[in-house]
Amino acid sequence: MDRREFLEAIAGISALVPGLSLLPGSYQLAFAQGVHARAKAAANLRTLSPQQDATLTCIAEILLPQTGTVGATAVGVNRFIDLLLSESMLEAYRDRFLEGLAAINARSQFLYGAPFISVRRQEQESLMRALDVHLPEPHPTPAEAAALAKEPITAAGSFALLKQLVLFAYFTSEPVAKELIKAPIIPGRYDGCVPV
Repeated sequence: MDRREFLEAIAGISALVPGLSLLPGSYQLAFAQGVHARAKAAANLRTLSPQQDATLTCIAEILLPQTGTVGATAVGVNRFIDLLLSESMLEAYRDRFLEGLAAINARSQFLYGAPFISVRRQEQESLMRALDVHLPEPHPTPAEAAALAKEPITAAGSFALLKQLVLFAYFTSEPVAKELIKAPIIPGRYDGCVPV
């Protein structure tokens, strides 16, 4: 992911978190860093049930597995999203997200006879590919976004939001920001009135 894709991912999330879109990019990163720190220190999940957490974690790990680089589970993507849902996300979006996890499990149940976390890895990946094909436009106009928010919750629409949150959580984590995208953890220093 390059810098532009990273900033686009943040822009997509900023509609869900009040005030985030008003902050410059470096402060959005600082906001996310604060969420990561609090999520790491939290004793328990606050919003996600154990089944919801398992579904989210499984999807995140398939999207961003542990390879030569750190994986989604290792940077605590699930805990970050749980805290974002608990403290920062608008209630309507939080409810849609949770209903969306249920829709993904319902689609898995319909296709394979079991919830997402209980089917084989090949079936999980097949379902995710099918949902990924139906992703909405990445940058809807305000009118399109309002219309999407009124539509019934579907597994495909829910997967789009889940994927955005997973990417946001992953790429704003300290290990990924430092090692993979080489983003400064704290905005660079300011040297005013420096002779040239």
